[in-house]
Amino acid sequence: MIMTISNRFINGRKANLSVVEANWKKGLRLPYPIVFLMLFLSLASESRGQFQSRTLDIRYIEPDEESGTSMATVAEDVPLAFTNQVFPWDDNGNLSVSNDLKVQVNQVMNNLESALQAADTDFSKLLRLNVYLQKKEHAKSVREIIKELLPKGAFPAITLIVANQAPEQVLVSMDGIAVAPMTSVTSRGVNLPYNKGHFKKNNRAAVAVLPAGRKVFIAGQAEPGKDLLEASDKTMQNLFATLAYIGASASDVVQVKAFINPIEDAAAVEEVIAAFFRGQQVPPIVMVEWSVEENKAEIELVASAPEHYNDKEAVSYYAPPWMIQATTYSRIVDIKEGGLMFTSGLYAEEGKNEEEKARNLFNTLSRILEKSGSDYDHLVKASYYPSHEKGRESLMKVRTAFYNPERPPVASLIRIQGTGREGIYLNVDMVAVVPD
Repeated sequence: MIMTISNRFINGRKANLSVVEANWKKGLRLPYPIVFLMLFLSLASESRGQFQSRTLDIRYIEPDEESGTSMATVAEDVPLAFTNQVFPWDDNGNLSVSNDLKVQVNQVMNNLESALQAADTDFSKLLRLNVYLQKKEHAKSVREIIKELLPKGAFPAITLIVANQAPEQVLVSMDGIAVAPMTSVTSRGVNLPYNKGHFKKNNRAAVAVLPAGRKVFIAGQAEPGKDLLEASDKTMQNLFATLAYIGASASDVVQVKAFINPIEDAAAVEEVIAAFFRGQQVPPIVMVEWSVEENKAEIELVASAPEHYNDKEAVSYYAPPWMIQATTYSRIVDIKEGGLMFTSGLYAEEGKNEEEKARNLFNTLSRILEKSGSDYDHLVKASYYPSHEKGRESLMKVRTAFYNPERPPVASLIRIQGTGREGIYLNVDMVAVVPD
């Protein structure tokens, strides 16, 4: 049950105090200078708006006790577990309870916990949680339930969007990214463990582990086709050509994220994607509906990769020779070394007009990047979620003022039904490299 999640993980000043107290009780009388130094370091960390997970695997940027989330999370160059999109199915593949939001969220979190356990990790190591809602009015309640179910001291980055689910009885689905132990990965290969329940039946990985070391983000691609399935097939062909260009293969892929319309065809599109992984377990797949003309798909990948010629920099930004590299987004971001920072969904909510709101969003991102030890030259992945043309237009006007045109992140721009906040038309989440 979800309530069995460990609550041993606390952070910040309380963590340091508990260590001092525990050692004192054991008779380990620490010299007063050391005690005061520990307390000083704890307070200094708090003053910067940063908290260190007690496990030392995760650093939280501006954690908020009330919401149970952080503005961003930072992990060193360690293995990362990417989960499949998790639905409120029971072990037999049946919808747990229709129209009961709390029960569905609990079931999703239970399933997500099981997926993470397959990679020998848990909610205490959660870096980011992506939440997809059927109804905008559920946003506040879902955030509150998630907070209740996470272990004490865990403050993951959370991005929440509103988009139709398939089937429509599904009120919520999620996918997550967590720090995984080194034992989850053998050599350089990607670990794709089976999980229980319906994951066994459909040969889909519940979770895949991205090893430490070289990794790539491949921007969303969208090829035309006479229907959604043909468009998805052509897009996957081009993505696999991109994988081959960087020296990677199907076995290196740790997550496929597809933005499609209509979402009712998600199962069929998933079969098209799965066909490209013949002879091996299918990696985690996430499906999100976007509000574009029907029969259109945009698909992005996350993968590990071997060394190749284009590895002079810690982070490289480029495109395959048959694709154009734009000034506002890259086709490929190739990460040779460095940790990763994941932001929560950032909202364009403060300002007298939409352009000013978008500018303030990026000002917030600037603050987060600085606190994490990164910058715009190391921004590697952007997901833009406008719910209105106003949000998209303001984004287009503003981002050029912040991005390095020679080092823009890979990106997907996905029109959605709602951002999860009334009257706010743009939600953005980011990934950045934190240089060593």
